[in-house]
Amino acid sequence: MFKSLGLLQTSRCPDEPCLRPYCFFAHTQATAAAGPSRLPVGVTGKGEPALKKRKVDDKSSVKPLEVEIKSGVSRLKGAEGVPKAATPARVSGTEGIKSPAKARVTGDGVAPSTSGARVSTSTRPGDMKMSKQPYADRQKALQTLFTQYTKLYTGISTLDPDLASRCSIAEELDISASSTDLSAYKRAIHHAAVSVSRRAPPDALAHPSVGTVRVSREATLKVEKEAASRLTFERCKRYLLPVSAFPTWRYPEPNDPALIQGDTEPDGLGSTQKCDRCGVDFVVSSANLKERMGECVYHFGRLLPEKRDGKKMWLYSCCQKERGAVGCYKGVHIFNEREDDVKLASRVGFKLVKDQVEENRASGRVEAFAEVVGMDCEMIYTTAGYSLARATIVDEKGETIFDELVRQTATILDLNTRFSGITQDNLDGAVMDIKAVRAAACMFIGPETIIVGHGLENDLRAMRLLHDKVIDTAVLIPHHKGAPFRRALRDLVKEKLGYFIQQQATSTGHSSAEDAKATLEVLKWKVRDDAAHE
Repeated sequence: MFKSLGLLQTSRCPDEPCLRPYCFFAHTQATAAAGPSRLPVGVTGKGEPALKKRKVDDKSSVKPLEVEIKSGVSRLKGAEGVPKAATPARVSGTEGIKSPAKARVTGDGVAPSTSGARVSTSTRPGDMKMSKQPYADRQKALQTLFTQYTKLYTGISTLDPDLASRCSIAEELDISASSTDLSAYKRAIHHAAVSVSRRAPPDALAHPSVGTVRVSREATLKVEKEAASRLTFERCKRYLLPVSAFPTWRYPEPNDPALIQGDTEPDGLGSTQKCDRCGVDFVVSSANLKERMGECVYHFGRLLPEKRDGKKMWLYSCCQKERGAVGCYKGVHIFNEREDDVKLASRVGFKLVKDQVEENRASGRVEAFAEVVGMDCEMIYTTAGYSLARATIVDEKGETIFDELVRQTATILDLNTRFSGITQDNLDGAVMDIKAVRAAACMFIGPETIIVGHGLENDLRAMRLLHDKVIDTAVLIPHHKGAPFRRALRDLVKEKLGYFIQQQATSTGHSSAEDAKATLEVLKWKVRDDAAHE
């Protein structure tokens, strides 16, 4: 190695503190502050000797590399961020050159604009870390990318003048960091430039064509996935549950006239019913509910098989006790008539969607029918049996378009908060009864609307609604044992979609909006899966 000439050792280092491991400027306070010399980036004369390496004790991290593009593009900056191109900084004879303002890199791979940032015009190497590629090659590659990004963003350049600069910088940094040698680096730059040149010109900053190659590819795939799984009537009608299969899956018969006539027996006060929890016969009463607390001892969990000491045992999920053990929870007796549609109709009569829509039109209600909706309801126990407490409807995008609590006309026996998520404070603010909620729901559900749900027959019964266009995800992806067995919605979501729902169900109850959205996502998965195999 040739010995360094040390021509810059009399010049004061412009950076305080200096983090360059091989700095060729002076670092003593006694040295006169001379204007910083400029060194062309990545270009050395053949006769110029290379700097001699020296050891340094400071092993702290070195600032990322900065390279200035002579055509006006912002300088390269590493993982710290990509600053926006700005006006040159003012330089005084004693202060030297001001350090460029640092910008934060956002998750999309392009740093946000930083108005008012002042960037040095110096072409010196600056705070550079060791690079696998020569600086001259990187400068040329950066100019190539900048040219392509500038052409691509011509239509939106007024929205963000520095967008092409930031994208080209971020792109080059990604390629430089991932390339193993110079030839691989040049190939990657070429492919990136070609990829950018083939993109559709964006008309907005949110367009999928905006961003680095990786970001644009991810955005494009997301848009294509959404388009492929969009739920429309034509795309979903093949999954409709046939009316002939309604009895198999215990759906209320939409053409049964006996279900239309109702309201003859609004509650079950004085009748003898079988407790839905402990199985004991009792007389329905709304008196002395606090004093009666504890008359019903039961397990709220399910019986699940488990092996202990090599032996299969059936244990309650709530307390891990064996089958037949005394209940672990106390309450009042409740009853459920969900299997008897005629009895349910005597409490509150059923109504066809088309009939409810006609009533809405006669009363001047606004219609906003959707092609496909997801629906989920939460129920509580009253002296009228299993009663609707909340109805939630979400649209095809998963946005909640209807969510209403139901004012109860019968005495509440148990809010079933552990599963319903309903509290007394919630119901205190309810203003609409079940009939009003049903009428309001049919502003979004029309005769041709497809309702999607999981175990949807329970929701239709709770709302006393008759409809023949339903998709049940429990039927769509059936249990391996067939009807009437069903897989839990949370298991389908975990298996097909890869995430978890109902994580807080044991304490705060289910989220009806979350469950309704999950059923739509399962259906979207089914649509994509079938399309991929056709």
